[in-house]
Amino acid sequence: MPYIAVLVESPAKCGKIEKFLGPGYKCMATFGHIRSLDNLNNIDIANNFKPTFTDVSSKYNQIKKLKSFIAQSDDVMLAADDDREGEAIAWHVCKMFNLPVSSTKRIIFHEITESALKQAVSSPTRINMELVRAQQARQILDILVGFKLSPILWSKIQYKTKRSLSAGRCQTPALRLIYDNQVEIDNSPGKKVYNTTGYFTSQNLGFSLDFNHEGEESMGDFLEESVNFDHMFDCGKVRNTTKKPPSPFTTSALQQAASNELRLSPKATMDSCQKLYEAGYITYMRTDSTTYSAEFIAKAGKYIINKYGEEYKHPNIEKLSERKEDKKSKKKKSKKDENNAQEAHEAIRPTKIECDSIDEGEKLGSREVRLYNLIRQNTLESCMADAKYKAITAKITAPEDNVYKYSCEQVIFPGWKIVGGYDEESADYNYLKAMKKQKLEYNKIISKVTMKELKSHYTEARLVQLLEQNGIGRPSTFSSLVDKIQERGYVKKDSIKGKPIECVDFELEGDIITENANTRDFGGERNKLIIQPLGLIVIEFLLEHFDPLFNYEYTKNMEDTLDSIAKGDSVWHELCRDCLTQIETLSEPLGLVEKVTIPIDEDHVYMVAKYGPCIKCTKGGKTTFKKVKEGINLTKLKNGEYTLADIIQTKAAAKNDNIIGKHKDSDVVLRNGRYGMYIEWKGNKINITIEKDYKDVTLDDVREYLVSPIIREITKDASIRVGKYGDYIYYKTSRMKKPRFLHLKKFVGDYKTMEKKELIEWINETHKIEL
Repeated sequence: MPYIAVLVESPAKCGKIEKFLGPGYKCMATFGHIRSLDNLNNIDIANNFKPTFTDVSSKYNQIKKLKSFIAQSDDVMLAADDDREGEAIAWHVCKMFNLPVSSTKRIIFHEITESALKQAVSSPTRINMELVRAQQARQILDILVGFKLSPILWSKIQYKTKRSLSAGRCQTPALRLIYDNQVEIDNSPGKKVYNTTGYFTSQNLGFSLDFNHEGEESMGDFLEESVNFDHMFDCGKVRNTTKKPPSPFTTSALQQAASNELRLSPKATMDSCQKLYEAGYITYMRTDSTTYSAEFIAKAGKYIINKYGEEYKHPNIEKLSERKEDKKSKKKKSKKDENNAQEAHEAIRPTKIECDSIDEGEKLGSREVRLYNLIRQNTLESCMADAKYKAITAKITAPEDNVYKYSCEQVIFPGWKIVGGYDEESADYNYLKAMKKQKLEYNKIISKVTMKELKSHYTEARLVQLLEQNGIGRPSTFSSLVDKIQERGYVKKDSIKGKPIECVDFELEGDIITENANTRDFGGERNKLIIQPLGLIVIEFLLEHFDPLFNYEYTKNMEDTLDSIAKGDSVWHELCRDCLTQIETLSEPLGLVEKVTIPIDEDHVYMVAKYGPCIKCTKGGKTTFKKVKEGINLTKLKNGEYTLADIIQTKAAAKNDNIIGKHKDSDVVLRNGRYGMYIEWKGNKINITIEKDYKDVTLDDVREYLVSPIIREITKDASIRVGKYGDYIYYKTSRMKKPRFLHLKKFVGDYKTMEKKELIEWINETHKIEL
């Protein structure tokens, strides 16, 4: 039977697309890119950086299927994702299978629904070569930076290993953000001050003092004066306030919200979004747009009116469909402008606003359900009216011309707050509003030491926010950048133990002042991004010798130029030439630069060797290498604040085993290595991936890893293990009752060390699963 071939990137979309378009259409996936640009040898620099692409070896079988699939079809529609990578994939398909680039149909949709697909099919466009050139320029720039600078790191810091050091066009500026913040933390020890709370009224409400005293003497004087002071209460005037609804979700905004509210990493968020998109529940998830389509706005408005009432609909809801360019003076659009208009995405939203919940199933788990609920709630709230309040700030006078304050509010109209719930009544508001001006006696005044001006390490959400603010990368790359600097061992998501600070707290009750001397920890943090010694050495070397290349402004300008290329306003190979010239100019003086080491004494230096940071000992004509303790502060090391004994890991210390239980009568030992946690059992070292702090891991958490020794973690659902008859793939999702055991037959290459992305593509294609 004749058919029209629809080519997409992911096989998970095919079933729904064929269902919605009907029997005249058949769908097949490319499984991402089918051609690659492997290294510098594939770039003809002298010929305006002309690239030579090669077939992806792991896609050999899929390429054969695609060739036959296309040959037997009556027509072809390219339906890769609507971004630069998708446009490039569509172009590569044309080149590989001899389809005319200028006339092959390109369809674009941002949600997998029947209406969106039929609309796309009825109004096909053509491949946007400006987008393709921008993608190729980005690809070439990444190779220029990576392949030119990474060998320098191998030469000057650490010899090339399986887990080699690398520099990246966006990866290094991302690492620099973490580094710059660490420098600020090191230079901001904080300042001890007092937070004072006065408890007044029959309700014993806690009023906060608007001043932080410094020092015990100053605090004591204030409290002594408070004993006989006339504390005068005044409620103040009622103010009408509003709280505006949240903005629609861009990619970065969603990643930040998911991190803060659901404790999901950016990568986990994007993985779950991909599943929700392919299942037809949400629109495309890589976007920097904060607008919705006019069609969706109309449906959302009707839904809000029917469910909550006319007054709950955003009064200017139509403006949520206006793009920035729509607000400027309208110019006559060229064909190129129309092409670029096709590229515009909506903000991330549910495809059906009336779908208030989704069920877990074979492909969707609890993580996807929670993320969908977050997206839907934010979308609904963003289309609703402001929440309106009556607010008061009650004040009580205090010694030294200071004031105690207590603020509260009463809902007048909940607006968008009705979606997530709100407190209808505020007892404190009504109580304080009813009080007259009067003198009040304190019940108690408590002053406690706190630390002011204490800098914090970044969360993954905060890093994503900073990447966006500084123009480092684009929405589609934020999660991979956050993941990459951790994967390289430059940064680690970890907890920081607070520093003990001696404190003297005060309490005034009646006319008696009580002092309480104690020691409390300040500056403790959980699940923050901490730069590691390896990352510190790499970034300081790169900033010393290549600072202009990794300057935030330079990186942003490069991204802006890529955007300009995508619009047809800049020449792609000129950007590549400028970057190469910059690299070559900065690399020239490096010939005389010695390998990076930190001297400890005349016989010992700190350096990075094959397996990471170590101490190199050269004594009596012999050279030995000794392991370094964890947690060494390189700034202190450079300043000579450590002795040799402080930093060398002794055998006794190395055997500080954390035995978490027994398995088959043998101890299971938990250790924290350079690349994360692992367990030792019967002489086997097994890497583990567990979202828990080291101290919280139990035997039950690692039991599945002991069933069969794991050679390599692929995803949270798949790993390569050693079996009785050889290595195999262990595959089990949270929804599967029993695992599947997948073979590795006919696999070409080293599955223990090859790029994880290529391995996943081979598994997906060979075993028809979606990792």
